[in-house]
Amino acid sequence: ETASLEGEISSVVRDEVKRRFTRAQAPKPPTLTRALLDTIEEPHIEVVIEEADLRDYLPLQVRRTDELPGQIEVWRTVDNISFGFRDGMLISTRGLRGGMLSAAVPADGQGAMGPASGGARLYEFRGDDSGSYRVRLACDLHDQGTVALDIVGRSYPTRYLQERCSDDSGSEVVNDYWIDARGGRVRQSRQWAGPSIGYIRTRQVVD
Repeated sequence: ETASLEGEISSVVRDEVKRRFTRAQAPKPPTLTRALLDTIEEPHIEVVIEEADLRDYLPLQVRRTDELPGQIEVWRTVDNISFGFRDGMLISTRGLRGGMLSAAVPADGQGAMGPASGGARLYEFRGDDSGSYRVRLACDLHDQGTVALDIVGRSYPTRYLQERCSDDSGSEVVNDYWIDARGGRVRQSRQWAGPSIGYIRTRQVVD
């Protein structure tokens, strides 16, 4: 009853958890309640790997800036799998097969998080031979209007932005962002993490 959020839910399967478990064998995360979340002092996000239907809850490891616009945040599991974001946009994964090594994303660093514009995107991914390869996409940004977003019993007024991106062959990916209208944070997102991982969903469950 007194276990921390990390201790209670950090055993979720990793990297489809190394592909060693079936879905029936995978540990089940606890049911989140607002009462439980209100006992947690450290910021946490929920991350779901859609293709494998795997879920984990990650504490914030570091928040920093560099020479580029936007704030970098890195969220890390207890067994060293991490997701890096610039202004809420995914720029790296570590510890997952075929992970994202880097991404150039359109942050402006001046106000609300999320994409500041459309345009070109450049991703670099880890290859199976320990090398890497790049993916170039052209993206259009669409404002989908305001949405009242519920996250575990708490409502947030948000602006819903959608990126629609394609490569030269016509293959398309779509990234979705729900930006808090009051504080500017990315409260929820669905973002492409590469050909191997597919899409991940995130929610800010503890500020």
